[in-house]
Amino acid sequence: MAPTIVGVVVTILFLLAYMVKPQSIQRLSDLFFDQIQNQSPREYNPDTPVRIIDIDDESIRRIGQWPWPRNTVAKLNSRLGDAGAAVIAYDIIFSEADRTSPENMLQVLESNPNAQGKFPEILNLKSHDSILAESFKETRVVTGFFLLGNATADLPPPRQGFSLIGDSPAAHLESYQGALFAIPELYNAASGAGHVSFIPDGDGVVRTAPLVGRVGGRLFPSLSAEALRVVQDVPSFAIKSANASGEWDITKNKTPHMSMMRIGSFEVPTTSDGKIRVHYTTPQEARYIPAWKIMSSDPNDLDWIDKIAGHIVFIGTGAEGLKDLVTTPIKGGERPGVVVHAQIAEQIIQGDYISKPYWTHSVETVSILIFGAILALLLPHLKAARGIILILVMGNAIYFSSYFAFTKYAYLLDPVYPLLSIIVSYILITLTAFYMTESERSRIRGAFSLYLSPEMVRQVSENPELLTLGGEEREISILFLDVRAFSKISETMRPNEITEFLNRFLTPMTNILQSHEATIDKYIGDAIVAFWNAPLDDPLHQRNAARAVLEMQAKLADLNAKYRNQNEFRWPDTVRMGIGINTGVCCVGNLGSEQRFSYSMIGDAANLASRIEGLTKQYGLSNLIGYNTAKELNGFAVLEADIVSVVGRVQPETIFMLVGDEHVAREPDFKNLRDTHNEFLKAYRNSEWSRAKALCETLHDLSKTYKIFRYYDVMSERITSFSKTPPEGDWKGIYVAQNK
Repeated sequence: MAPTIVGVVVTILFLLAYMVKPQSIQRLSDLFFDQIQNQSPREYNPDTPVRIIDIDDESIRRIGQWPWPRNTVAKLNSRLGDAGAAVIAYDIIFSEADRTSPENMLQVLESNPNAQGKFPEILNLKSHDSILAESFKETRVVTGFFLLGNATADLPPPRQGFSLIGDSPAAHLESYQGALFAIPELYNAASGAGHVSFIPDGDGVVRTAPLVGRVGGRLFPSLSAEALRVVQDVPSFAIKSANASGEWDITKNKTPHMSMMRIGSFEVPTTSDGKIRVHYTTPQEARYIPAWKIMSSDPNDLDWIDKIAGHIVFIGTGAEGLKDLVTTPIKGGERPGVVVHAQIAEQIIQGDYISKPYWTHSVETVSILIFGAILALLLPHLKAARGIILILVMGNAIYFSSYFAFTKYAYLLDPVYPLLSIIVSYILITLTAFYMTESERSRIRGAFSLYLSPEMVRQVSENPELLTLGGEEREISILFLDVRAFSKISETMRPNEITEFLNRFLTPMTNILQSHEATIDKYIGDAIVAFWNAPLDDPLHQRNAARAVLEMQAKLADLNAKYRNQNEFRWPDTVRMGIGINTGVCCVGNLGSEQRFSYSMIGDAANLASRIEGLTKQYGLSNLIGYNTAKELNGFAVLEADIVSVVGRVQPETIFMLVGDEHVAREPDFKNLRDTHNEFLKAYRNSEWSRAKALCETLHDLSKTYKIFRYYDVMSERITSFSKTPPEGDWKGIYVAQNK
C-alpha cells in the first residue's frame, strides 16, 4: 500500500509542478526540443523570397570601415530597389545623424583656424542622411529600432495599426519602458519600422522571438512582422486573444492571453506573450549575398540580381567584431541577429510553425495523471525485470509521442513532466518497496529465527509471499518431545543446574530438528513442540520428522555417554525421552492475542500428537507415531504398536513405533523381528493369549538390539491381565488408555 501511496503523491506533486512550471524543469523541456530541432530542423527552401545582405568582412575590406557613410548605404539601398527588392529591412539602428555628412564635416573644419572660409561649396552639398532618406522614399524600407528597459523621449507616430480579436492580451505581452528609433528623417521616410529585440531564455538561447512588444500603451511589431506587413501593403495587424475562440489556458487565466497574430494573409500562432517559436534551419549559404557584390560595378558580380527581385531583403552585419550574435538551438552555436529575423520571415511565408495548441496542456496533464496512476498501481506488484520493462515501455511511449508530434505536425507536446513523473515515481516506489521488503524480511528473520533453521529463515525472508500469517489450514507433522521423569530430576538439582542441563539437552535437539526442516513451536520446560510443512512447503515432512526422531535418539545416547561421568556440571545418570509424532490438518499462523502472539499451530492433530507422546511412557518406548505419519514412511523400519483409544478422543488411533531408517529396514534381523511381530499382533487381536504370550517372550529377545524390548514387557503384562479378565464384548483389539 505504501509504494502505491508514494506513486500517487509523486503524481500529484508533478501535476502541481506542471501548473507552476519551475524554471529548472522548463529548462529540460527546452533542451529536449532543442535536440529534436537538431534532429529535424526546418528544411530550407531556396525559392522562399527572403535574402540576407551580409555586411561581412570582405565587404568592409572592399568598401571601408563600418559604419559606412549614409550615402554609401543609400547606394546599396537604391541598387537593391533597382533590382526589384520587395522590401528592404534593416537590422541596423540609424539612431544618430551621419557624422560624415558635409554639414558635420564643415563644423569640424570651421573649428580649424587654417581652414575657415576655404570650403564654402560644402554648404551646397546634401547631407548623407537626406540622401538615404530620399532612397528610402523610392523603395519600401523597414527600419529597425531597439525596445529598451529604460524610459526614453516621446515616441514617434505609429507607422501601423493594431486591431483586436477578442479581449486585449496586452497584459501578457513583453513590456518595455522606451525605444531607440532611427532619426526622424529616416524614420519618416521609411515605409515601416520594426523592433530588432530578442529575449533569450535563461540559458541564453533564443528559441522564441516577440512579434509584438508593448511600450506603455502602444504596441510595436518586430522587424520581420513589419516587413511582411509592408510587402503586402496592409495598414495594420490583427491580434487574436485565446478567449476569442475558447482556447483558454487554465495556467494563465487571469487575463486573456495572445494566441495568434494576423499579418495580411498570414495567420501566425504565437505564445501567450506574443512570441513566435522560431523553427530554425541549418546554416544555409544560399540565403546570403555579400554587400560588396551589390556595390560592385564589375559585370561579373551581377549574379545577385535574380536573387533579389521580389524578395524581402534583410540587411545586417556578419563581420567579426560587428555582428550582434544570438545563440540558437541549432548546432553551430551563435548566429547574427539578422539571420533570426530572416528565418522568422521564411517560416511565416512557408507556414511552417512550431505551435503549442491549447489542447496540448490537457494532453500533458492527463499523461502525468494516467502514467503516474498506472505506475503507482502496477509497479509495487511487479518483479524488478517487469518493472523495468514497464517503465521503458511508458518512457518510450511518452518520448516517441512527443517526437512524432513535433516531426510530423510541429506540435510541442512536452514529454518532460510525464517522463520525470514516472522516473521519480519509479525510483521512489522502488526504494519504498525495497525498504518495506527489507523491513519485512528483517521482521520475519527476527520472528522466525527462533522457530526455523537459518536456511529456512532465509527462504521465508526472501519469499514472504510463501508465508500466510494470521492462520491458514494445512497438513503438518507435529512432534512432542518430553524428558522422562523430569520432575524427579529437577528435585535433585539447584535452579542453575536445571538451566544448565536443559540448555545442554535442548540445544542439540533443536539443532537436529532445524536441520531436518522443522519449525520450533515452543519450549515448555523440558518439552519441545515442533512441526513440519509450515511456513514453507515440505512435501517430505513425514519422512523428515522420522529422520529427526532417529537422530535425536542417537544424540541422546551420545549425550548420556559423554556427560554421565563428568564433574563439570550435573547430568542425570541416564536421561530418557519420549517423542510422539502425528500428521494432520491444523491451523498454522500467528496465534495469540492482540497484545501478544507467536507463530504456532492448533488443531486436533496436534492434540493427538501430544496424546501419542504421552503413550510412549506406557509402552516403554522412546517414540510412537500416528497412522497418518507412518503410512508415508515406506522403506523405514516401522512396526505397528497398537490400536489405542486415547483420553479425550472417541475415534481410536493406530500407533506405530519407529525402529530405524531404510538401512535398518533391510537388515535380516529386523525382517525376522517384523515378521514375528506381525504374528504376535494377529494372535493378540484374536485373543490367542497363550500364543501371543509366547511370541512376546521371543520378541523380547529379538528386539534388544533395537531397544524396544520394554514394549514387549508391557504387552506381556497386558496379555497376562487379559487372560485372567478377558476384554468385554466383541473386542476389536482396541486398547483404551486410562492416562494421558
